[in-house]
Amino acid sequence: MPRVIEREQSIEIREDMTWDRRVLFLLLGFFPLIAPYELLIEPEWNTLFNFFFLLSLLISLGAIFVSGFLFFAAFAGLSTLLKFDAARRECTYIHHAPIVPFRRDVISYDAIDRIDLEQHDWTDGAPSFSVRVQLRDEGAVKSASFQSQEGASATLDRVLAHYRH
Repeated sequence: MPRVIEREQSIEIREDMTWDRRVLFLLLGFFPLIAPYELLIEPEWNTLFNFFFLLSLLISLGAIFVSGFLFFAAFAGLSTLLKFDAARRECTYIHHAPIVPFRRDVISYDAIDRIDLEQHDWTDGAPSFSVRVQLRDEGAVKSASFQSQEGASATLDRVLAHYRH
């Protein structure tokens, strides 16, 4: 859930993947690796072509996949910031992660075509919403996703107030 920080001359929509969360995902990634050790290495299998070995192999591959996903989340989870600064008349978009290069785009208010909400539909569950900054050159930047349309709409109204200020 993004945090909205409003000041007199600016408003920020930020979502941080904090270091404690990254460490938690990293540590949690080691627990599923117990399954391959306990099922494949510890038993010292005499034959590799039997039902129980293949079942153990399938479970171990699933555990390795879960560990890989948790390790990926720890190292590639993005921290994002979308800031509107009325005093400077610019929008700043920043995102970074340990294995993703730091990126900072500073966009002049003159380069912005419109600011609106973008709905993200999912196969399971309710849609999520982002504040989208559509640029005149056909590019766009988006905020972190809000879980409710009401929260996203309220944030959009606050952003538009700063943008028009």
